[in-house]
Amino acid sequence: MTRLSSIKDNKYVSNEALPTEISINENDLPNRKQSIFYIEKFNERYNLNQDFNNSPIDGTWRYIKKYYKPTPEFFKRQLFKRIPFIDWIRRYNLKEWLVPDIVSGLTIGIVHIPQGLGYAILAGLPPVTGLYVSFFPVILYAFLGSSRHLSIGTFAVSSLMILAAINSRVGTLIPPTSIKSAMSTTTVASAPSLDTTDFVYTADYSATLPTPTTYSSNAKKFLSNDPNEARIMVAAALALLSGLIQLAMAILHFGYVTVYLSDSIVQGFTTGCAIHIITSQIPTLLGIKIQTVQGQSKVIKSWIEIFKNIKYSNGATCICSAISIALFAGVRDHINERFKGRMPLPVPIELIIVVLGTGLSAAFDFNARWKISIVGSLPLGIPTPATPPMAAISDVIGDAVAIAIVCFAINISMAKLFATKYKYQISPNQELFAYGIGNVVTSFFHGFPACVALSRCAVVESTGGKSQIGGLLASIVVLIVILAVGPLFRTLPNACLAAIIVTAMKNMLLQTKQLPVLWRINKLEFLAWIITFWGVVLLDVDYGLYIGVAAMIFLLIIRTQKPHATSLGYLSSAGIYEDQNAYPSATDVPNIKIFRFEENIYYANVEMFKKLFMKRIGLRVDDQIRMMNEEIANIEREYKLRLAKPNKQLANLKRHFKREEVTINENIETDENKILEEKNEKIEEIKRKYRPSFDHIIIDCSPVNYMDMMGIRALIQIFKDFKEIGVTVLLCQVRPIVYRQLKRMNYMDVASRETIHVTINDAVMHALKTRASRDSVVYLPGAEIPYVGIENAAYTVDQEEESDEIVIKSYL
Repeated sequence: MTRLSSIKDNKYVSNEALPTEISINENDLPNRKQSIFYIEKFNERYNLNQDFNNSPIDGTWRYIKKYYKPTPEFFKRQLFKRIPFIDWIRRYNLKEWLVPDIVSGLTIGIVHIPQGLGYAILAGLPPVTGLYVSFFPVILYAFLGSSRHLSIGTFAVSSLMILAAINSRVGTLIPPTSIKSAMSTTTVASAPSLDTTDFVYTADYSATLPTPTTYSSNAKKFLSNDPNEARIMVAAALALLSGLIQLAMAILHFGYVTVYLSDSIVQGFTTGCAIHIITSQIPTLLGIKIQTVQGQSKVIKSWIEIFKNIKYSNGATCICSAISIALFAGVRDHINERFKGRMPLPVPIELIIVVLGTGLSAAFDFNARWKISIVGSLPLGIPTPATPPMAAISDVIGDAVAIAIVCFAINISMAKLFATKYKYQISPNQELFAYGIGNVVTSFFHGFPACVALSRCAVVESTGGKSQIGGLLASIVVLIVILAVGPLFRTLPNACLAAIIVTAMKNMLLQTKQLPVLWRINKLEFLAWIITFWGVVLLDVDYGLYIGVAAMIFLLIIRTQKPHATSLGYLSSAGIYEDQNAYPSATDVPNIKIFRFEENIYYANVEMFKKLFMKRIGLRVDDQIRMMNEEIANIEREYKLRLAKPNKQLANLKRHFKREEVTINENIETDENKILEEKNEKIEEIKRKYRPSFDHIIIDCSPVNYMDMMGIRALIQIFKDFKEIGVTVLLCQVRPIVYRQLKRMNYMDVASRETIHVTINDAVMHALKTRASRDSVVYLPGAEIPYVGIENAAYTVDQEEESDEIVIKSYL
């Protein structure tokens, strides 16, 4: 054992007090002193800023006053901030960046064409609308975006969400009549047993609707009597509303909302969407028609319909699909991926498939000869601007919110990835602003919500794109197609576009490879991935997203319900206090328990905090107090009876002296005082009996960033309970925000200011000093510890706080 002596009015301890078998070199003992810091004294000495954490309203108001003053400087700053193009174009490296940007821009423009056509059809809209989305948001993002590598336009996930939103409005905003699509001019090969009168192609080429004959009685509630036009109007309303939502988020600096969409949720969501996308394209790849399914479990119902009608597959369509898939996958995986370091730019296989499919279909008349479905006519020119239907806004607001947030989450994830890789800064709020402006403008030109496509971003990187000059060139390529080349794609087989879409899902499906890694690293993240994925697959896209977010929040709550709590010990060689389970060599400080709760303390986990606290301390204080009070109550009753019923001898003496008119009050009072003294001694003996082996508990609050009213009340109750059995509870490493919460709840009035210390070591030394002032000798465990938690042997309290200096010196 190491003995720690405390001696008043001395600056040192004589060597004579040391055990003779131990020798200490006095030169090894530091001469300086350390002060035990109470938090109150610390705050006074270092001038704690009382307004260090203002309310969100005050912070927002100060931000508005600082950054939104109508001055020339303000307008200049806003111009450069809201149009980053002005800033980076002045620093554009013409010599090194121009050629890669030209190559990248032309390549991405070529990729936009098949993806725009295909993803528009996937959204249940005319193909030309995909070209509009590949033009307006792209050119606007080149001026307003902060990322150099993003490629805005059409994307499978957003198209699938738009399709779900549009199909759910059939019968309310869209007429439930399957008028033949303007872009689809074919039928399919039909077996004699198939009643084709129940099936016709709609704007959604991958699914069909039953054909009610009339809707005249309900026509007044539809956006248009033309189903195709009504679909375009719903999509435009989605684009307008999602753009406005993103603009509002940018103005209010709500870019942080994507924290609720973790990578696990996004991966599970996009993988589930890939299953939906592939399922929706299977009928087109096989050349069959299926009835549209509504409600939940669309994937399962769609596959049931597919297997019902698979015997009516069009052989020519299947061959076209198989050749397209084989060509796309072969070039992408075995040429572009394998030789990407040797080729200046990847082979534009999407465009090659589109050109070959269009040319061969026109030359051999695929539609007339083999009944292969084709895209149909594409109108030339940019449509006249039209205001999206205001009547649909209130109806699609839920879908618009989901689309806006999901698209932003995908976009910002890719933007952060490239910004980190190429070491430049992006602004999430400016990204929101760019996406919002792009969607709002597109909504006036028959467009739908835009999103980043992962495959196009990869092409930008592989072709060496350096800036959004590539985006400007890509939009010019798309504009040429819209103004002049569009009708040439009239004979493009839908199967070619479906093959491109399905094959592009490979990377999304490969996200399942992350599951074993997630299982090893974080099982809650793994569970969130699985829940989101199956929610999307078994229910629907929007429901799956909501379930995923709800599941993630619920899992976070569970995580706070099962926090980590530890008992700390002293590591002599490092001079720190650490978890005794993690570091078995950490030694207990005698008569002191040190507890750390590694989570915030609030209403949801306050019971778990108390449970873990009692478990780590190794004492159920409520049981101790109950048993102690029961014994004290028994003593009280016993001595109350003794005082109320004097013994017979005393009663006889009273009667005798009463006859003699002699008083014995003094003697009686003396006997009663003795009884009371005896009772108090027994009560003190009981209290000592239930006093634990330790006299101080230190709670390390360093991981605690927040305490609510219930958490502070729990601390107050713990302090009171342990005080009853002679144990003092000390707090240390309290954050300033938590300290202010404690002050507001009057914790210091109950526990006194001397119970809150700056560091664990301050609290330990306060406990040792208190015991050393009460007892002459304090024992410390193990000769391995020459001192406790301090570098010097002498440790004193502040002179301003206590006139009698207590020097605590430790010896081996």
